[in-house]
Amino acid sequence: MKFEFQPSKIPKFAPMLVFRIAFRYVLALRKFSTTQILSLLAFLGIFLGSMSMVIVLSAFNGFETLLKQIYHHQDPDLKIESLKGKTFKLDSSTIQKMARISGLKSVQSCLSDKASLQYGDGQMVVELVGVQPDFVAVSRMDSLVKKGDFLIQKGGNSFGLVSESVRNALQINLNNQFEFLELSYPKRKKLLKLGTSKIFNTLNLGIAGFIQMDEPRVYAPIESVRQIMDKEDGLSYLEIYTNQGSDLERIKAEIQKIIGKDFSIKNEIEQHADLFKILKIEKLFVFLALGFIILISSFNLFVSCSMLVIDKKKDLFTLMALGLKPEKVSGIIRYAGGIIAVLGLIPGLLLGFGFCLAQKWYGFVPLGMTSTLVEAYPIDIQAFDFIIIAVWVAVIALAAVFNPSKKAPLLALNRNV
Repeated sequence: MKFEFQPSKIPKFAPMLVFRIAFRYVLALRKFSTTQILSLLAFLGIFLGSMSMVIVLSAFNGFETLLKQIYHHQDPDLKIESLKGKTFKLDSSTIQKMARISGLKSVQSCLSDKASLQYGDGQMVVELVGVQPDFVAVSRMDSLVKKGDFLIQKGGNSFGLVSESVRNALQINLNNQFEFLELSYPKRKKLLKLGTSKIFNTLNLGIAGFIQMDEPRVYAPIESVRQIMDKEDGLSYLEIYTNQGSDLERIKAEIQKIIGKDFSIKNEIEQHADLFKILKIEKLFVFLALGFIILISSFNLFVSCSMLVIDKKKDLFTLMALGLKPEKVSGIIRYAGGIIAVLGLIPGLLLGFGFCLAQKWYGFVPLGMTSTLVEAYPIDIQAFDFIIIAVWVAVIALAAVFNPSKKAPLLALNRNV
């Protein structure tokens, strides 16, 4: 028997009716069939996958934001280094030209190298950084001082600012007035005489305070550092501090014109480019790993929609006999798959968002480490993560329902299936 469509008998088949039919098919719970089991598995896969992605990606964002905040206080706005050697020389007129750039607050000369530090019976290698006396006035590290004072000179005496990692390693006591920081650096200028044991220059510093910093670092007056390193001139790098709200890219371009192409100028992110690149790569792989869970659940969605077509074949045939066009029949299956995906996606996103908010406010999931800047996992909720998760689920859902929805009208007309 030849089947002919007569859509004129039912002139108006509202699109909303197609959605209502699909919605009814998805939520019909009169019998617990294989189709509903597969739909439930697809729902759980999308729900758990999207929720996990929100939580994990927000945690990665939290770590990235935390590092940016920490380095913002530790590092300058711009850092100038030579591309041709470990140290370089700049005449005072060049530095003065840079200092006259609009929006630039200060140009700080720094000299740094590895040195041996001894305190009491403990000894370790640290990065000794020589800074100008006005460094403490322009640097943002004052907020990182956990104990003591933020200074390197007082009453004609030189002091050292010690990082927390050095303090913990050598058990430095700020209240002990009889112990000093003893820094040693190999001599460079004079040839050693036979039998002499004085192969190191030494520098004794009082302890001014402790800085919350993971790197083993000691800050000291640059003149004292020049003496111990036998370097009357030369710099390791220049630190540039700008006024708040200044155009950093413009200042960077103007500085580059003054000093030429033999120097690199790095902003706060570029100073730790490798670290932030690793974080982004890890975040990408985590996204792909969790996205794979949703991808697996799409197989359940594919089978669920295929079973739905077979299960509702008679209903679909009747609807087509009443005048429902084949594309509308395909739309019912697409809507059904979309409803399952949305029912998994939205609660997953909302629950993940709620969990992240609770962690951000109360920090009930600790890092499990004693010597950290924060006690709980940091969280930073970003809208872009929600968008990319929704797009990922949408693409997977569309791919999963494409074939079943395309074949639905043919299967409905084929009574032998």
